[in-house]
Amino acid sequence: DISKVIAVWGKAPLKVNPYQCLPLRYPKSSCRLCVENCPTTAIEIKEDSISVIDDKCTGCGICYNLCPTGVFEMTNFTADAFVEYPQDFKEKMIYVECFKVPHKYSLPQSLRLPCLAYITPSLLLKLISKGAGEIMIRDAGICEACESRCGDRIAKDTISKTQELLKDIGLKQKVSVIIEGISINNLDYEGNRLKDYKDDPELSRREIFSMFKKETQRGIGGLINKEKPLNIKGKKRLKKVLAKEREEILNALKEVIADKTGDEAQHLYGNNPMFSSVNIADGCNMCQLCCFFCPTDALTVEDTEKGQGILFKTATCIGCKLCIEVCPKDVLILKEKEFLFYDIINQSNTTLVWFDKNVCEYCGRVFTKTTYDNLCDICLKEKEI
Repeated sequence: DISKVIAVWGKAPLKVNPYQCLPLRYPKSSCRLCVENCPTTAIEIKEDSISVIDDKCTGCGICYNLCPTGVFEMTNFTADAFVEYPQDFKEKMIYVECFKVPHKYSLPQSLRLPCLAYITPSLLLKLISKGAGEIMIRDAGICEACESRCGDRIAKDTISKTQELLKDIGLKQKVSVIIEGISINNLDYEGNRLKDYKDDPELSRREIFSMFKKETQRGIGGLINKEKPLNIKGKKRLKKVLAKEREEILNALKEVIADKTGDEAQHLYGNNPMFSSVNIADGCNMCQLCCFFCPTDALTVEDTEKGQGILFKTATCIGCKLCIEVCPKDVLILKEKEFLFYDIINQSNTTLVWFDKNVCEYCGRVFTKTTYDNLCDICLKEKEI
């Protein structure tokens, strides 16, 4: 069984993008979702590095599901490949279940995942955009016996958020959980882990030996040269990247709403925790730190001859709260707010604050007027001194 051989030498099926990690972007960030929810404590975050301990990682995908910025990508799974089989979803009821459900207890023609934690809003929306009539997630009751432990809980939270989104859009498709338990006594183990019942791919002899050679070299290399934590310093800390999950949600929403008529689509409102809203109260001094540290382009600065302002894009806000944590004036507020799906799909901006530019009465310098004084910040400080 080539998959078992590769499992011995291979690394965890996880790609880590360190520059998207909030604590590495801003050391005082309180985000530790991956560390707090990893069932095997395989993730470590230090001041300038993030690492995954391969021999602890089970590939459950919980970190992949929960991380708002998309630090983690699963290398053993792609949503596009998943929804291509079977190709005809039209009006059908689709069953989704875990690899660890033995084939003899599996539901007929079910789509199988490494773990229920791999179920994300974008995956469900992709299935619906393909025409799925109803999606049933099977909870076989085996999570308590699995080393990942909480895939069912993560999946149910995803389903709840997606159901609310579908309700706002006015779609009839249902996404729900069915409880069809399996006796723990009927499960098989490999060592201390539940056995995966993924169908092994049909490979030629040449492909098998090529894969064996590649994975063996990689495995031995990992044993000889212990992999170092992924360090990130300098400008890379502030690289702006939209999480792949959010990109796929936006693309799937375009397809799902494509059948709506023009007027209907433009007046379709929603209120969902997936799309947060930021407000800025009185007291902003236009320091721009919120825009500087924002991991996506949800907060940006608009600078014209007449003034300066901060723009907000609901579509790309992932609700990470980093803008709140870096604001020295404590004037940013993150909350759920009604939004237009039309603005989400078109990634429209709204102006949160705007300040006119003025000429300093003392030095003649052009400055952004954020207070009632007609002096620039430099002259104000000199005046105070």
